[in-house]
Amino acid sequence: MKKLVWMCWLGMGSSAVFWPATSQAQAKAASVPGLPEPPGTARVADNLFMDETEVANLHWLEYLHFIRRDSTLAFFRAQLPDSTGWQPVPDPEQTTPPQSYFRAPAYRYHPATGVSYEQAQAYCRWRSAVVNRSYFRSAEFRKQHPELRDYEVTVQYRLPTEAEWEQAAAGGLPAGTRPFELVQTRSVRKPKPCKLNESEELVACLDAQQLAHPATETAYELPYNLRENYYLAGSNQVFACAPGKEKFPVQPITIGPPNGFGLQNVIGNVAEMTATKGVAKGGSFKTSVQGLTLSARQAYQGPQNWLGFRCIATVRMVRK
Repeated sequence: MKKLVWMCWLGMGSSAVFWPATSQAQAKAASVPGLPEPPGTARVADNLFMDETEVANLHWLEYLHFIRRDSTLAFFRAQLPDSTGWQPVPDPEQTTPPQSYFRAPAYRYHPATGVSYEQAQAYCRWRSAVVNRSYFRSAEFRKQHPELRDYEVTVQYRLPTEAEWEQAAAGGLPAGTRPFELVQTRSVRKPKPCKLNESEELVACLDAQQLAHPATETAYELPYNLRENYYLAGSNQVFACAPGKEKFPVQPITIGPPNGFGLQNVIGNVAEMTATKGVAKGGSFKTSVQGLTLSARQAYQGPQNWLGFRCIATVRMVRK
């Protein structure tokens, strides 16, 4: 599990510094130091960074902690997520009453859900202010980046446009033909083949769905957290087979292979809000892989238990 303490996870982006079109200015521009890669983010383009993971319950709890201290009670209450999307989570080791999903310790690294479009935007604005005040002006940042001592660095976080989300999710690679190459990934481990002639459970799942399957066929588990969780190697047929033990449908934000940019869970787990209100991308644990492409949209109205978000950011550098 990656260390996702708030100050280590702060994301930021980049912005070029433009100088007058003279030879002297061009020389100055050539000497402008490169922008540092923000912690917890991946570079998508020269002036664009995306969170490596979806915003987690841990991050939302931190947000609530600080706005409870620094804002009005009314604003704090307005930022509480909708906790009705999930049943309260009991703790088997304690006798205390069950906790809501976003407060339960077991789900700190699961994606924040039940968040509205307006709440996500407020989070982005708050995060921008915190990073600009507490991170870019810190002694630690200046120590790590002495080449930036003559520059004022600021960041703006926001929800990505649909085009920006698609660019980031593609990871610099074209989509493949097999289901697990919907967006090509860097394999975390070699896929384990499941031979149908050795798995009564998978055969039963296929039979129940009336799907053809030669006895010599091999199945593989999909790396994405979508409605289907297996595909057949020969036919590329995808299908769902419920796990033997009941499992929470949403996974931790760091589960799954990264794409070409190092972004995790861009496909499946929870769909992700874009700057267009009511439009999400990437599909969720409720979405079928059939027809799911980078350009596919998922419509929503209000907070959902299958909907989360990640931030995109740009950074501005100005010489002092």
